[in-house]
Amino acid sequence: MRRHHGGHGLVALVTIVLTALGCSGSGSGCSTLTPLATRYSGPKTDNAINVQVSSDGVDYINANWQKLVGVFAPGNTLNVGVGCMKTTVAVLGDVYIADQGGSSGGRLDGICDSRDDPANVAVVITDFSLTPMSPDLVSVTLTLAIDTGTIYLTNTHSLCNLKCSLNFNSANAVPTSNVVDATVKFTIDTRWDKLLAFDVQTLNGTQVCGASGAPPKPGCFDANDLNLSSEGGFCSFACDAADWAPIKDTVLKLISPQLQTQIKSLVAGQSCQKCGAGLPTCPSIGGASSTCQGGVCLDTSNSQCVPRFLGVEGQVALGRVLSGFGVPASATLDLSVAMGSSFSVDANSALNIGTRAGLRTPVVAPCVPPAAAPPMLALNAPDFRADAPPVTISTPPYHVAVGISQPFLDLAFHQAQQSGALCISLTSATVGVVNTGLFKTFLPSLGKLATRDGKDAPMMVVLRPARPPTVSVGEGTFDPATKKPIKPLLLLNLPDLTIDIYAMIDERYARLFSITVDIGLPLSLIFQGCDSVEPALGDLNMLITNVRTSNAEMLAEDPKVLADLIPAVIGLAGPALSSALKPFALPTLGAFKLQVTAAKGVGHIAGTENYNHLGLYARLIDATAACGVGTPRTEASLKRSLMPKSEQMRLQGKPLPWPAAVLEVHARGVTGAAEFGYRIDQGLWSPFLAPTGPDELQVSDPAFLMQGVHQLEVRSRLADDPHAVSPPVTVGFRVDWEAPELTFALDRAHDRLLLQAHDVVSPDGTLEYSYQLGEGAFSAFGPAREIVASVAEQQGGVTARVRDEMGNVAELAWRVPSVAVRPDAAPVDSPGPSTAGGCTAAPGLSLVALAALGRLLRRRRG
Repeated sequence: MRRHHGGHGLVALVTIVLTALGCSGSGSGCSTLTPLATRYSGPKTDNAINVQVSSDGVDYINANWQKLVGVFAPGNTLNVGVGCMKTTVAVLGDVYIADQGGSSGGRLDGICDSRDDPANVAVVITDFSLTPMSPDLVSVTLTLAIDTGTIYLTNTHSLCNLKCSLNFNSANAVPTSNVVDATVKFTIDTRWDKLLAFDVQTLNGTQVCGASGAPPKPGCFDANDLNLSSEGGFCSFACDAADWAPIKDTVLKLISPQLQTQIKSLVAGQSCQKCGAGLPTCPSIGGASSTCQGGVCLDTSNSQCVPRFLGVEGQVALGRVLSGFGVPASATLDLSVAMGSSFSVDANSALNIGTRAGLRTPVVAPCVPPAAAPPMLALNAPDFRADAPPVTISTPPYHVAVGISQPFLDLAFHQAQQSGALCISLTSATVGVVNTGLFKTFLPSLGKLATRDGKDAPMMVVLRPARPPTVSVGEGTFDPATKKPIKPLLLLNLPDLTIDIYAMIDERYARLFSITVDIGLPLSLIFQGCDSVEPALGDLNMLITNVRTSNAEMLAEDPKVLADLIPAVIGLAGPALSSALKPFALPTLGAFKLQVTAAKGVGHIAGTENYNHLGLYARLIDATAACGVGTPRTEASLKRSLMPKSEQMRLQGKPLPWPAAVLEVHARGVTGAAEFGYRIDQGLWSPFLAPTGPDELQVSDPAFLMQGVHQLEVRSRLADDPHAVSPPVTVGFRVDWEAPELTFALDRAHDRLLLQAHDVVSPDGTLEYSYQLGEGAFSAFGPAREIVASVAEQQGGVTARVRDEMGNVAELAWRVPSVAVRPDAAPVDSPGPSTAGGCTAAPGLSLVALAALGRLLRRRRG
């Protein structure tokens, strides 16, 4: 009885750790992982991930034990079956206990056979507690209300046929409950890859009161709680004897060992690796092997059970997630994380649990040079208490802390790079319009090189990481006023990242230039509600170093200034980064869930600004509780645009200015200081920031170096209630600093002067036109009109203005060509295009021009 529940209490404790790892405790891997064909056999390291359940966390579990126990025992009730058994009693001979019979009969027939259903013993848990005991023990204590119901007892003695029924109810005598406690010892099984193992050291509470060494009730089974009644038979009157203590003691002594056996069997079931249909095959590691027997993996050398794999194994399909960005389908990672390597109970009664973890890519992608994995360094377990955030009214003591070692983070990004997950191709098919129209504003020679028939050519941006990334864990601090990161929590370093820029020229992609740089991407973590963790991208300024250019012979611009384009390319890569670094869920811990209160560096490395571990600190709360007091309703609209002049957007060896959107923002329905986060074109979210002005948020980003209509998503939360994050709202932001491009062409055969206008952002059909004949007044802006060439010639020429949706205006004049010809020579058509002021204008005839404007312009047909 006691140990039945103790096994579940232990599983609950283990689940806390697996929650921190982000998976269930099935041992077969997370639902997001594809199971491996065989157990992971690659290199592993100790203490890759460490978990601590603090004394406050243990106190919280004990104070809320009903919710935890209710997950494993609905209604906090366990049903234990007592099967039919035969024993020999002095004088009476063979006695059959739980001679229950069943639907096919057989009750009280003096034989145990298949017709006997087990007696159902109801065990109601009325109290529960965990007590960590240094250095490696946990005491589990249960207070139980036990009711066996009716259990039948027979004795088929030829002289005295005894048929009785018995009922044991702990409430029959004072005290009205039973207490069962066990001491569980945790060890590290070095034979089986340093897996965590545990077993019961002591088990108390199932002895019969009065037996040698038995404690008093409630710590023993009291005969006064047992009632016997007659069920017929020659000697059954004896069952009604109230003082027949020998029979009661005998019955209890028979039941007690059976209960102890069942309890220990349940513990073994929790600590041993299960096998069978639908489960992983029994492992073989190093010189150890095992086989499946009775649903449990047993060591072939000693028949001991193999420790249960408490963790996750599986394959992460990065190629499937990033296939839209050109990442090879073979980009996969094999992952194994299991509880092991270390376990201790410290002087503060906190449980400290290590893990044994490995990560590798099965196939090195052809897009990267092979590189040896970084050393598998096993760091000491972090001192979570020493680096814990200060306890304040808004930051109470933590319950659970999780530390992910910096070497393991390095290994993860190294293997991701080797798998090809960072080999990204960006085209119009993946990130919207990417063509020469976006880049020729920076590179004027590109327009001359790639534009055909006035149309922009498609482009492609390819990222090739020559060396694996590394990760630095920082302090993770923020400016208290602006909320901008000061020292990033994570700095993803991308050395020797080559960016190739291609354009479609003469029906094939030609490489225009290559830039190789070292980039540092600052990352922080955002916790939305209690079940979502997502990376946020910090400030991208001043993180580009060691710029090298090559393959730029096709362009006229100085290759050195091409480095200014890198922020724009990073902006284009935002959706790919977002797909690679998706939010992940923290699962519930039975009836509890984790509410992360802080993320920071843990274990400072002397002489640096870096740390050995990424630390997460969390509270346990009810799984049904809201993580925030109130979720805001975000309102956002574009207030004004801060757009640079087109002449500022030329590569001149200095950083390009970034356009900015000034938004009017509100967090409705809540009271308090609001913070706002944003993302652009489905990229990574920014950290939450304080408003930059009264109800204003100014957003400036390298993605805005790409002209077009960007989708800007905004969400909000309260500074004092950071887990209640609003749903996002979307604001369109048009980035367009270039006026339309204009050309004139003379069609003498149809007496037309053709004006061709094209804008990088505004569709041709949205452009508005204004015309001036000679030196007359400009007409109002409106639809395009057909220009009669002969009338324009009579008035000395025409000037056109074209306005895009952003309000940028381009102007181009066409003048009658001044060509000296002999009197007998035929007229020569002007081939166009011309440029404003590029032709000699005829004398001004403004009044005549106004009168002729109606004849000049005809509505364009079709």
